[in-house]
Amino acid sequence: MKTLIYADKETNFAQYENLDSEIVVYDESGSINTCFDKTDDIGMFAQVDAVIFTQNCLINGEYNINPLKDACTKLQDVVLDEVLLIFDTKVPPRTVYKMSKVIDEYELIPDIKLAYTTVINDGLRIIAGKNEACLEKTVKLYESISDEIRTVKHIQTAEFIPILQNAYKDTLVALANQTAILSEALTIDLIEAIDVANTSDEINLLYPKPILENEVSRDSDEINKLANEYGEPSQLSETARSTNNYVAYHMAYMAEKELYLKEHLAMFETTVAILGVTEDDSLVTQENNASLALVDDFVSRDVEVWVHDDKIDESIIEDHGATKVTLDKVYEADCIIVMTDTEEYRQLDPDKIEKVIITALPIFDNEMFDKVKLSSVGQYRLKEGEML
Repeated sequence: MKTLIYADKETNFAQYENLDSEIVVYDESGSINTCFDKTDDIGMFAQVDAVIFTQNCLINGEYNINPLKDACTKLQDVVLDEVLLIFDTKVPPRTVYKMSKVIDEYELIPDIKLAYTTVINDGLRIIAGKNEACLEKTVKLYESISDEIRTVKHIQTAEFIPILQNAYKDTLVALANQTAILSEALTIDLIEAIDVANTSDEINLLYPKPILENEVSRDSDEINKLANEYGEPSQLSETARSTNNYVAYHMAYMAEKELYLKEHLAMFETTVAILGVTEDDSLVTQENNASLALVDDFVSRDVEVWVHDDKIDESIIEDHGATKVTLDKVYEADCIIVMTDTEEYRQLDPDKIEKVIITALPIFDNEMFDKVKLSSVGQYRLKEGEML
């Protein structure tokens, strides 16, 4: 069997090293770095058994299928109906269908062969094909490089699964954030309530937290976009997004309340240190970022804002009117706000905290911070006499 990989510079070729096939990489520009044999002959697309498209369709944190469309456009006059076309990249639903219309614009290929695959859940690969023959051929090709394969009946179903997983996370966190904010008014320790509620096998509640992982907010938003495109309602996803984005403003409210009640300080008199901007390896996009929204809110009210996150360029922080600082420096702030769960933030020294610390998620042992003015979203600390 001979397979042509139609790649881009971001393709991870290591995953194909043990593929049960002779591999050639199509490299029209000569700029792709790979140990596989390369070709710039477009006629090669008609001389192989399968073509694997690996174009990255996630650009600046959003889906963008134009690179894939450009690749498919080049094949309009060369692909034969014997060649299996496999799309191995994360895309929105019905993308493969759209690409088939690009490749076979005039419907001249009577039985265009299509398949889709991507990896989810740390090694689980999903595969779908246009028909049983396409599915079997794709599974046979990929089984040599996959720990586990799960097939689904339709390509658009396979395309939708990663989006559904991330929207699920966004929705569960939105429930936690919504009830966490309410729990403060009700003087409820929501974290304890969640722990006990999760003893039921049917319940898997998450703790409140800001959504600072791009793929979660992106895919939850994608459901809203798809609903608008097809004229269907998406109230749940819209509410989840707005609820999780609101966390930034609730953190600002908590800081203002704590500083005024406990330190008798107005916000414009204070310095606030925000710890954590993204849960990704780097900041993919500033859109829907709760930490940066929190920075903007404080800066707009003339608060001096410090930010700590070693994964973020200093220029980004400065563009928002804040200052990037070291972790040692944040202890000098009037209010420390922890937005992400990292080991270095879990190791904060309560003895060095001068005034107030607030966390957007439950990461601290309350006993260790018993003598510190600590507040945590959804973790109300009952005062003596409040237990009813």
